[in-house]
Amino acid sequence: MEQINRAGTEALRVGIDLGSTTTKIVALAPDSDVLFYSDYARHHAHLRDSLIHALSLLREQAGEAPLQAALTGSGARPLAEELGLPLVQEVAADAAAIQVLCPAAQTIIELGGQDAKVIFFAEDSPTSSKEVADMRMNGACAGGTGAFIDEMAKILHIPENEMNEAAEKGKAVRDISGRCGVFARADVQPLLNQGISRETLALSVFHAIARQTIGGLARGREMKPPIALAGGVATHFPVLRRVFAEQLELGADEVTLPEHPELLAAYGAALAGKRRDRENTPRTAGELISQLQSGAEQARARMDETEHGPEYFSDEAEKGAFLARHPRPESRVRRIPEGRESLRCYLGMDAGSTTLKFVLTDETGNLLWSFYAPHQGDPLQVAREGLIEMRDAFRDAGVRAEIVSAAATGYGEQILMKAFQMEKGLVETAAHAAAALSFAGDISFILDIGGQDMKAIWLDRGVITRVEVNEACSSGCGAFLENFAMAFRIPPENIAEAAFASRRPAVLGSRCTVFMNSSVITAQRNGSDPGDLMAGLCRSIIENVFTKVIRIPDPSALGDRIFVQGGTFLNDAVLRAMEEYTGKEVIRAPWPGLMGAIGAAIHARKEGPSSFIGWRA
Repeated sequence: MEQINRAGTEALRVGIDLGSTTTKIVALAPDSDVLFYSDYARHHAHLRDSLIHALSLLREQAGEAPLQAALTGSGARPLAEELGLPLVQEVAADAAAIQVLCPAAQTIIELGGQDAKVIFFAEDSPTSSKEVADMRMNGACAGGTGAFIDEMAKILHIPENEMNEAAEKGKAVRDISGRCGVFARADVQPLLNQGISRETLALSVFHAIARQTIGGLARGREMKPPIALAGGVATHFPVLRRVFAEQLELGADEVTLPEHPELLAAYGAALAGKRRDRENTPRTAGELISQLQSGAEQARARMDETEHGPEYFSDEAEKGAFLARHPRPESRVRRIPEGRESLRCYLGMDAGSTTLKFVLTDETGNLLWSFYAPHQGDPLQVAREGLIEMRDAFRDAGVRAEIVSAAATGYGEQILMKAFQMEKGLVETAAHAAAALSFAGDISFILDIGGQDMKAIWLDRGVITRVEVNEACSSGCGAFLENFAMAFRIPPENIAEAAFASRRPAVLGSRCTVFMNSSVITAQRNGSDPGDLMAGLCRSIIENVFTKVIRIPDPSALGDRIFVQGGTFLNDAVLRAMEEYTGKEVIRAPWPGLMGAIGAAIHARKEGPSSFIGWRA
């Protein structure tokens, strides 16, 4: 950028965009809209420090020239209020900028680090004053944003700055979810296992983002050209711009990139801030920096008071009582009866979102064998290997296990039935309810949390009266927790131990998996260790359940007999968080991860003899 004239006495117009992941600053000449200076950098959740750094760089260029500054962006409000500077709404900032940089545009698609929005202008708006007709913005999901690309790059083992180069080499497009980072991971991992190239998957990620924006964000409203693409994502990934044009069936000249699209909101804030000059006393960069530095200690004091939640237990006695109430469930069952040559058995199989489970029971329902393993997108192979292991164990014990009847449930119900020639299938909710009722009698509410899905089931005297399931978000599920545990190098089986040992559990709230990364980074910067973070994340899972799935204002609506199951509830910290949130003692299933399979076995036994492929290898 051109060197700023230090000798000028008129105020430079400065726009600052504190976004979800980056800080952008621009300086315009006092008497024109010419961009004299700009800077763009990631803030790593250190908004105050990032703003001080940005102003320091500007000071090197502007010296003590007066500044007429205005702020915009998702992270701007607290610092704008502290500094007494105008806060420009993001859409207004974008509209002001596009009016100057790309006046013909009818639609803006802006993709940031964790924010995505589509702005529609009124068709009859004069060029000199564009009127916003509608605006759509992402809420609790980071699908389709820069953070989503970062997440996919990690899975593909491609540096973020090389995703565009990889996508250019992609030869085909595979179907990948653009809604949720965890769901997308479940789509990508099996494709990698099948040998699909990383380049093809990088291109598929860009197509998923475009689909999510066009279908999920615009929600059916037509994006009329010319379309201006803005934000860091559009700036740094030319292939994504091409994909948008392809999916919208537009020519290259109908999808435009304004000058400095990553600075659009900051540029607009500088323009919009001009209208508020009378209420905005000019100050130098040095004065603003001093004000931010003096406010840092007060901000840290406030953070010290609120940044952590209570410990999980007030003392060892309370912890001991909890553990006595909820003994650790058996991890697996191996109970081959001695002295029996043959045994009539019933098989229940459950292919879930991330794991494959099956159980074998005798004629009275006693559990003889259980199997539980991640399926990595290939449940049939994992099921085959598990069944062969069980067959060989019975043979080695001299017992012939005759499977009288078999049934399947879960996402993979149909594929299991066809592959193993089973006649019986059972919807998941019915399977989970049947298993819970067999262990705990009269239950008012069942919460099942699996790897990527959750089910909330209300019952009245054994009859299901209401069911709620998660849809586009997996933030309250087991994969959400395990992904963070892997990053902290904590084995899944040690998560509860780490959480219970925390003296300052982080308060992370209820957020999307990808968005949660920012909260975790902020907590780390504030001194939280991995145990503090896991303690906060275990509580966040339960908060997500009640804010994103169940959505009830009062836990009393769950009744007095609350039953929890699913592999996530093998984690004692999640169980404790559930009791904390509801204020009630809950009943944990004896085999939390096997309840769907147990329900399927109960169904097989109840419905009578059926076919099964048998024990062929």
